[in-house]
Amino acid sequence: MKKKEILHTTIFLLIAASLVNALIPFFTGSEEPMIVLSGSMTPVMLPGDTIVVRSVSPNDLAVGDVVAFKDPGGKPDTLITHRIISLEEGEERIFQTKGDANKAEDDFKVPASNVVGKLIFIIPFVGYLPEISKNNNIFIFTVVLPAGLIIFDEIRTLILYNNPARARKVELERKKMARRISYIIKGKRLAAFIIISGLIFTGMVTLNLGENGPIVLEKEYTIENSRSLPLVYVFTPDDSGQKIAINFWYGVVPPANETQVIAPENTPATISSVPYVLPVFWIIVLAGINPYLPAVVEIGLYTFLSTLLLIPLWYPKSSIGRKSKKIKARRLVAQWKRTFHLV
Repeated sequence: MKKKEILHTTIFLLIAASLVNALIPFFTGSEEPMIVLSGSMTPVMLPGDTIVVRSVSPNDLAVGDVVAFKDPGGKPDTLITHRIISLEEGEERIFQTKGDANKAEDDFKVPASNVVGKLIFIIPFVGYLPEISKNNNIFIFTVVLPAGLIIFDEIRTLILYNNPARARKVELERKKMARRISYIIKGKRLAAFIIISGLIFTGMVTLNLGENGPIVLEKEYTIENSRSLPLVYVFTPDDSGQKIAINFWYGVVPPANETQVIAPENTPATISSVPYVLPVFWIIVLAGINPYLPAVVEIGLYTFLSTLLLIPLWYPKSSIGRKSKKIKARRLVAQWKRTFHLV
């Protein structure tokens, strides 16, 4: 097996293993996707987002966690996803919850038995797909037309292979074409695209970057955004128990605006403020690891996506026949130059 085939096989196996590993929890029931229908948790999750909730023991939940629980009003097949702001210990844990976008806490308490799971991931806008598919025109172009093309191709293949002689001829032609055509990575082009895209997105993120790093929060802390893009800020206190005590510990500041954060005086914390080009939930999780990580991921992700869009330019189709013709032409030119020089 050639090195190229080994590389392709390895990449395929790694992707397949990752997909299987990601999908197993959904089949076992330990993780469940849900569609956000209301804006009570804006901006951490928006209507139309798909969230992934993982089953956890109520004893492992803490203040600040976002949990999905059964509707206290008893509505069937209805779940609410809000943040825990306090809890009561006893024979059964009781949680007080609140939607981040709501001014007041929920007017009910959630027993541990009603908790379905904890929010672990958000996929933006995917929840709109079922609604979009109801549009007849979109349904035709995204489902009916591709399905029709596949069926047409299958019918054509059946007709083509119905004649054994014609089938052998087609197979020979395909084998010849497979030998002639290959794909080659243009290393210099790829490196150039990565560097140029990286510089563009580094500049965009850097110019719209806010304050990052360790700080000490006073009673009132003002966050200004004089830049051209909306700014997402996240405060991570050194004492995680103080997160809920900080009013508006995360949020989005529009361009040419400011917001005030109220916190217990002299609270050691870390701030991360980056352009709003990633979902807020992702920024919160990344900021909890390192305040500079959201900016690094934004640059890396958009550099990767832009390079991927340019794949025809750095991973083009190459024909051996064309290459041999070019080589012959070059040889003829070189021979003509040598002859001309001798003359």
